[in-house]
Amino acid sequence: MLAVAAALTLGACSEDSSVAAARTLVPTASARPWDHAAHVRVVVVGDSISGGHGLTDSQAWPALLADQQHWALTNLSCDGAGVAALGDDDDCASAYPTLVKRAVALRPQVVLVQASSNDLGMDDAEIRSATNQVVADVHRRLPGARLIGLSAIWNQDAPPAQLAVISKALRKAIQHEGGQYVDIGTPLRGHPSWMQSDDVHPTVQGQQAIEASVAAAFTRDDVQF
Repeated sequence: MLAVAAALTLGACSEDSSVAAARTLVPTASARPWDHAAHVRVVVVGDSISGGHGLTDSQAWPALLADQQHWALTNLSCDGAGVAALGDDDDCASAYPTLVKRAVALRPQVVLVQASSNDLGMDDAEIRSATNQVVADVHRRLPGARLIGLSAIWNQDAPPAQLAVISKALRKAIQHEGGQYVDIGTPLRGHPSWMQSDDVHPTVQGQQAIEASVAAAFTRDDVQF
């Protein structure tokens, strides 16, 4: 939205050296604190990037990570969705609060919440309030679930200033509810070839770069599943 191999097979496309370098940040299986999470029930609440827009479901970064870790994954990510932004009509037409309601029925052991650029342009106070409500709702409805927040992802360019506001709101809300926040950095920055033609959504190679960054960040921050 954990055993990640040091290198993944990239199918038809060759792996960029930067992706390979990111993967070297992930230690061997014996050193990963989030390893041994096979069959854990994981739900991802996210947007079109974590949902793999324009690709198959199996090519999105959560699926890549779940495949390596043998999670029981349900990816509830929705095109256009954010903590306040309503998802696209042709997808789920829901914001994160509705996605959280769907997650409850799945009784996950881990909930990954991805901060989203879809909330850009909204009032900062509204973003903070909506984020607090979403995270508090997850904790209230799923008190036994491990709650992990992930920073927002931008494209190959420098992110807009408000993206930091969106990620910071999630960090504070997650920590307030006793969860763990993980900053995964800017894995796509400087790599236009990793973006689809809309310059918003990653290609297969971009998704692989995100997966490598998430895995490395989980190890760095001693994320426990």
